[in-house]
Amino acid sequence: MISIPFPKRGMAFLISTLLIVGVPQASATELSTVDDLSPDETVYLLNLYQDTWRFLSEYVEPQSGLPYDASSRQPPTSVTNVGLYLAATSIAYRTGLISASDAEGRVLRALSSLEKVETWRGIPRPWFVIRTLEPTFGSEFTYGPHLASLIAGFLVTQSTFPEIAFPEIGPKIHELIQRMDFKDFYDARTGWLKGGYNVTTNNFAVYQPWGHWYYKYFASETRLLSFYLVARGLVPKTHWFSLIRPVQEIEGEKFFVSGMEEGGLYVQYLSGLFIDESKSAMGESQRSYVRSQIKHAVTIGAPVWGWSSCLTPQGRYLAYGELRDDIVAPYASAMAAIYFPKEAVKNLLKMEELGARPSQDLSLGEVAYGFKDSLNWKTGDTAKHYLTPNQAMAFLSLANLLHDGIVWQSFREAPIIDRRIEILNTELELVRT
Repeated sequence: MISIPFPKRGMAFLISTLLIVGVPQASATELSTVDDLSPDETVYLLNLYQDTWRFLSEYVEPQSGLPYDASSRQPPTSVTNVGLYLAATSIAYRTGLISASDAEGRVLRALSSLEKVETWRGIPRPWFVIRTLEPTFGSEFTYGPHLASLIAGFLVTQSTFPEIAFPEIGPKIHELIQRMDFKDFYDARTGWLKGGYNVTTNNFAVYQPWGHWYYKYFASETRLLSFYLVARGLVPKTHWFSLIRPVQEIEGEKFFVSGMEEGGLYVQYLSGLFIDESKSAMGESQRSYVRSQIKHAVTIGAPVWGWSSCLTPQGRYLAYGELRDDIVAPYASAMAAIYFPKEAVKNLLKMEELGARPSQDLSLGEVAYGFKDSLNWKTGDTAKHYLTPNQAMAFLSLANLLHDGIVWQSFREAPIIDRRIEILNTELELVRT
């Protein structure tokens, strides 16, 4: 197992396992910036960007217009997949990979299907069958991470397709958002969002055998949901201040702990695909987290780094608390590239050398989709499939890097956020962290 210790779901969070060392600060030795990329390195990332979009564009169910969860084309898909696909389609259009008519058609098909998915409190069930749209995976579920990705996708899409030019998209998104009833999400006593939901009891799933379930960690993937609710005035600003920020030191690097939602690098970075956190304490936490992984690779003698939830070569998904030293996820390098482009390219090239990116020749009709979901650097085995959320996160991160923060810009231009994001960045991100 990877030697970075994180608490497991179902166990009390033991603060004694952490070294509390204060807010992450800039390292004395910073790594590369985008300006350090050579022309060849830039071209390499542009090609990867295009290949990754090719996967996202093709692994869509024709009948519903919704993205599959993976290249295996299994029946279930998730709201996270839909949100990230909407954002990726919007950015693909903005960066010239697809036409306006193609993008509009994709978005409208996806939104029309999403309108038919069963809801709880007006919010689509997080997992459902891609063709029938029937809910799956039980009656109790985590909604926070899924809803964060869906809202992010809505807002990027809304700003990309203004109603004056695309009269159908805006009203559909507005209606889907207006359905959502957020009034009971917030627990005034704790200052946190209630965790989980159970459609059988028609209530939140706060009370669990292992303890009380809240979305309370600042560095988790639900940070964007908290941001959105505060931005809209649906919860008080004090909620942002109440999110806990324990700090851990690994390999001499200090970063915010993601808590029970921990799944490796992507958890730190997901909200930062949309919110520009580059000059904040959270941005420094993200940078420190990557530096700790780079150093960890040296410590264990690994030729590559990039630990994040992924599909193993044997087909098992490594979720929270299950990361392994021998299995790295290429998409994590693509996400880290926003702050460490030169290091990311070097890492990706080494993974490619080890077989993580299939050798394909477009001139022979073979299709290039970028990197497989994981690599076991000890055995050389790779995952058999690509996972849609991981491909989408890689794509959006590369878009920010290669196209001057275009996802950040699209998010901040959304009508719901507008100029309030600047107020939030000042009052909520840089203060009291």
